[in-house]
Amino acid sequence: MIRALLLALLLPGCSLSGVIGTHSVDYNHSVEQAADTLLVVNILRARDGAPLHFTTIGAIHGAFTVSAGIGYDLTAVNNGVQPAGLVASNPSFDIGPLDRQEFARGLLRPIDPALFRLLSDHGLPDPLLLHLLVSRFDEGPGGRAIPNEPGNPDFAAAVEALTRHGRLQFNGYTRLIPLGPRLTAAQAAAPEILSDLRQPGVSLRPDGPGWRLYRPVGQLALCIAEGDGRYRALAMDNEAPQVSPMNQEGDPCTAEEVVDHPMPPGRAAVAGRGWYLRSVEEVLRHLGALQRREEAGQPVRIRIGEATPRLFRLWPSPPPRPRLAVAYRGTSWWVAEQDPREDLTLSVLALTAQLLNLQKSAGEIPSTGTLRLVR
Repeated sequence: MIRALLLALLLPGCSLSGVIGTHSVDYNHSVEQAADTLLVVNILRARDGAPLHFTTIGAIHGAFTVSAGIGYDLTAVNNGVQPAGLVASNPSFDIGPLDRQEFARGLLRPIDPALFRLLSDHGLPDPLLLHLLVSRFDEGPGGRAIPNEPGNPDFAAAVEALTRHGRLQFNGYTRLIPLGPRLTAAQAAAPEILSDLRQPGVSLRPDGPGWRLYRPVGQLALCIAEGDGRYRALAMDNEAPQVSPMNQEGDPCTAEEVVDHPMPPGRAAVAGRGWYLRSVEEVLRHLGALQRREEAGQPVRIRIGEATPRLFRLWPSPPPRPRLAVAYRGTSWWVAEQDPREDLTLSVLALTAQLLNLQKSAGEIPSTGTLRLVR
């Protein structure tokens, strides 16, 4: 009997790792369901023109109770004594509202151009990124603007022209900005010039028959393939327009350094289209507008290679290959499995979830590092 009792006391401890692993996976599924539901519900709110609201599960606490003992059973044949072991879990969780100042500012802030590059480098189709993240192409004052409105054929044609000859490419290089006029050898040796050289980042370099002071600045170029191995470079910047035409000699798409040439005052801006990137809030509103067109029988399809899949669609009834369902105002809405040739909704939701997570500040999410284990 004592041996059986000891065995009963040891077994729960030996199997506890499996219990924790199982509950951890279950909690992850719970977070998945909550996050997917909240994302789809906010897109449906955007479709209706309603306010958007966000919460997040800050932490899930698992309190495990491990116990063992013996009992007396009159129906048993083993002297009536039966060892018993029990593992019980009592989970609780923290819900954090995200309707706060910093999160709201993040929702309204245009997407970082470096993030656009990262997403493209990770293999997401360029037409998908352009249709989802660019709000408009604009030629500037007096020029033509092409808004990215659902079903706008001009915007679709512009995207196809940008991606016709291959994927978007990116190149980070050093842009050398001239400081002041060209100097002679004697001027370059003057004390005031030597004093300027002590400033961080300022360098003196040969310039034709003389010398010139330059300040190096990191620059990211977006390169559009134009056929025959040639690329057209556009400058990427955090200020709007986030992508704009550039006037630089050399080849910013392959060079490590490119020198700016001094531009006289009053020179006209470089001709071409600037790109204005969306904020995360604008992405959600755009998805809501796409859903309105779907429900009106006007699906929006984009061209990716030879395929023309739907950009976004929520189904009012189960699709042939359902992935998840969400209840909203008494109606169930369904998301289909990913289909690169027919439906990109799941990819769009995955990308939008990543963009939302980038807006969450750790200081706004309640959390705890406590896991209670009671024996």
